[in-house]
Amino acid sequence: MGFADFPFESRYVTLNGHRLHYIDEGEGPVLLFIHGNPTSSYLWRNVIKPLRDQYRCIALDLIGFGNSDQPDIDYRFLTHYRYLEDFVAALNLSDITLVLHDWGGPLGFRLAQQQPHTISRLCFMETFPFTFDWDEFPLPLRPVFFAFRQERLGRFLIINRNLFVRMVLPFGVIRHLPRSVRRIYQRPFRQRESRYPVYVWPNQLPINDRQDETWRAIEDIEKGLGSMLQPMLLLRFRPGAVLGQARIRWLLEQIPNLDISDCGRGLHYVQEDNPQAIAEAIQRWLHPMSEKDAERQDAAAGPHRHESDSYAGKLTWYYGESRYGNALVAESTHGLIHFDFCDDKDQAQTRLQQRFPDASLTEQPTPTLLATLDHPDSAPAPLHLCGTPFQRQVWQALLGIPSGSTRHYGEIAQQLGSQARAVGQAVGKNRLAILVPCHRVTRADGGPGGFYWGTTLKQQLLDQERTTTGHAP
Repeated sequence: MGFADFPFESRYVTLNGHRLHYIDEGEGPVLLFIHGNPTSSYLWRNVIKPLRDQYRCIALDLIGFGNSDQPDIDYRFLTHYRYLEDFVAALNLSDITLVLHDWGGPLGFRLAQQQPHTISRLCFMETFPFTFDWDEFPLPLRPVFFAFRQERLGRFLIINRNLFVRMVLPFGVIRHLPRSVRRIYQRPFRQRESRYPVYVWPNQLPINDRQDETWRAIEDIEKGLGSMLQPMLLLRFRPGAVLGQARIRWLLEQIPNLDISDCGRGLHYVQEDNPQAIAEAIQRWLHPMSEKDAERQDAAAGPHRHESDSYAGKLTWYYGESRYGNALVAESTHGLIHFDFCDDKDQAQTRLQQRFPDASLTEQPTPTLLATLDHPDSAPAPLHLCGTPFQRQVWQALLGIPSGSTRHYGEIAQQLGSQARAVGQAVGKNRLAILVPCHRVTRADGGPGGFYWGTTLKQQLLDQERTTTGHAP
């Protein structure tokens, strides 16, 4: 199967009197791939090939692109969004993981904000769910895109000369694109009139010198990032083009459940530079596990472990005194899900409600749950790990650290093929104190590192375990 091959069946759906082309490959959880300018579903071919054995991979051609119709419409951002909404409804899709690139990013983020019960997760790369100014625009491309945004000159360069397809696309890839690949990208835009959709996109970029309806729509997306509860994965490439280090740090501050995976070399059209790394990062993030693998893991691990992204069912909880101080413990229908040290019962209950806003909470006098802490490593109680797929990977790694031992953030990151910063963030989100032993993770310089329940308790736990097991401090 060659690099340029597109071994997928073409499908079509008619929306608003126009046909949209898409591919629908494999079975399993739904991955919906959304491209940008001037590409199509073809961009995702080498990402989908290894994923279709485990997932239902759907990639559409936006209206005006690829093999979709090119009707006489305005091709503005909100017009594309309406077609995307109709596409998801027409295929009756749910529990969707979005995989987003370029203009597919703002489209997908808007869909996730408008339909949070339909979109479960987002993976994105080289895109912009935010507004920006010219200072943030990639320096080598500023003159070109400034020219694209001048009406007469832009029409000449993009529509008459086909410069976006012939120059911007190949220059946005580190590797040399074979002629066969370039031909497929150029095929939809052979005629001048067919290039109008490509011309519209650079003029819709949310740069603050043109605060039109698209700029305002993407500004709304930006303002809503902090309230998005879906787990997200950002794929980072070196050197990249759109997402620099400063913007990545900003995204980490804005998005509550964001993991980052370093995928190696890539410029802007990273699916042409490093498709295998993208597929592998998605697989690691979604953490697929067969029933046999799960059984083997359960047998090796002892207590049964259930995993989920979120929880909205029944929770029973008890607040009382443990050997390490006052604590609240909560149990789902699958196992212990929350263990929180807190000296104030009302505050502890509030923190539980904030973590599981859709759950039904019932207080029950079950002090035996707190007794689990007396012998946490031999506790038979099942655990319910509730968090993003990457967080759960990290927590599973924590469960593998023997009592009396410690691991550095970097060691766990190397084990998972991630970054120490991302591991540290996942460790900090653990809310199963002691049972998931995040106190056993320390800094590489020997310092204890942070601990949600305070470094004093962390040091107490480490000292006690080292004394009990005979490990030296």
